[in-house]
Amino acid sequence: MKNESPRNDSGTPQVPSEFPKRQAPLAFVEKIGCLGIGCCCLDLSTFEIRELNSAFADLVGSSENELVGTPLIRLLSDDDQSGLVQDLSSLVKGGHCEVSRTLFVQVEGKPQRWIKATFALWDQDNENIPEECIVTTAIDITGSIKAERERDQLAQRMELSEEQSQAGCWELVRGEEIGWWSKQLYRLYDLDPNGPPPSIDQFIDLIHPDDREQVLTAHGNDLQINKSIDVEFRRNPEIGELRWLHSRVTAIERGGETIWFGTTRDVTEQHKMKAELIRSEKLYREIVESASEGICMVDANGCIAKINDVAAEMFGYTPDELIGKSIFELVGEGLEDDLRENFKLRSEGVGDTVEYRIKHSAGREVWLLVSSQPCYDEHGEFSGTRNVVLNITNRKLAEQLARKAAIARTKLEMLSTRERDVFKHVVSGQMNKVIAKRLEISEKTVERHRSNVMKKLGVKSVAELVRIAMDAESIEH
Repeated sequence: MKNESPRNDSGTPQVPSEFPKRQAPLAFVEKIGCLGIGCCCLDLSTFEIRELNSAFADLVGSSENELVGTPLIRLLSDDDQSGLVQDLSSLVKGGHCEVSRTLFVQVEGKPQRWIKATFALWDQDNENIPEECIVTTAIDITGSIKAERERDQLAQRMELSEEQSQAGCWELVRGEEIGWWSKQLYRLYDLDPNGPPPSIDQFIDLIHPDDREQVLTAHGNDLQINKSIDVEFRRNPEIGELRWLHSRVTAIERGGETIWFGTTRDVTEQHKMKAELIRSEKLYREIVESASEGICMVDANGCIAKINDVAAEMFGYTPDELIGKSIFELVGEGLEDDLRENFKLRSEGVGDTVEYRIKHSAGREVWLLVSSQPCYDEHGEFSGTRNVVLNITNRKLAEQLARKAAIARTKLEMLSTRERDVFKHVVSGQMNKVIAKRLEISEKTVERHRSNVMKKLGVKSVAELVRIAMDAESIEH
């Protein structure tokens, strides 16, 4: 786990107190490299790299000799070049005290990376230093950028899945008190599917008291033909377990009458996932805004020597609570031996990036991606590890959803074209009679296809069919 470097409020590295302003830039570049921070000095006029440390060379993916004398902008994408030149020129002219930018570094034949770079004029008046320069500190944020993209993809898939999944259906002729409910809709409210549909007043009693007003308001809307409205509400907890339901209502015309056709589905799990996503996003935003990942320094005995707030929060503790704690106590059950073996490899000089499942203080599991490198003391002896830590819990969740979706799609591929047509109508809550009419086949044929679908998919209820449909759609969209 990686040594913590001092940072100001914006998250950019600060010069440690032991580096006086009059100290030569080269000495600063070399010493700040010991903290694992990339650093280089740029010429004021050409912006060529004059001095750099090995951490900066590793960050860019080139050797130090190759980089000396190279204009920094040559390492950047076309989009970044012009903007950076303007910012550095303004910095040299005194327009800014310092400049921070997120840059996309691309060196031919090397992995592409994103870095957070901070530029500042070297403040000195020592006559032994012939000229000023621009001091640049850089941190690799590639992992953060990639994780952000993965998080956005997961959020998009979840949103599309919610929009497409359907559980129960109902119809109500405008002006009447009682309509038609599908059997699955009865089950959503723990009602007997063989009983009569509830009246409007009886339906309102099935809704959470705090949500009844918004449902009544939606019901009172003058909905135009082929227009839809959405309303989300909670089921009355007196019925049983508190559940969140989402209903989409569309006005249609049939036989000169205006009919409200609605689909209602259980979105309780989505609400739970959203809440967890919000909690994870809060931590992720802090990482992005501060332009740093979790950083932790572990001593040769496997105990935490230093850790920043970002990494500590991944475990659910404060930094002070984790100092001196053994890393072997923090991993998930059954992973201690693997961690000890990996730590032994670090002591032998082998760095690596490994995924770990750790125990959060709240009791939940958290997945971390840990990039670990060995550290050595002034005698060349192994002194511990420097680690960069990234929370990948959301990515793991996305992988689990993808696996479930793949299984569901494989099952659906066993169905014939006609069976699949019947399947789609069944999971939308339609009765056999309605399905037969829409597919222009007999009701007995629908029953036969429906029975075949149940057997092929290995299920016994419509609820199980709906679950398979929802799982399949999560990867399809």
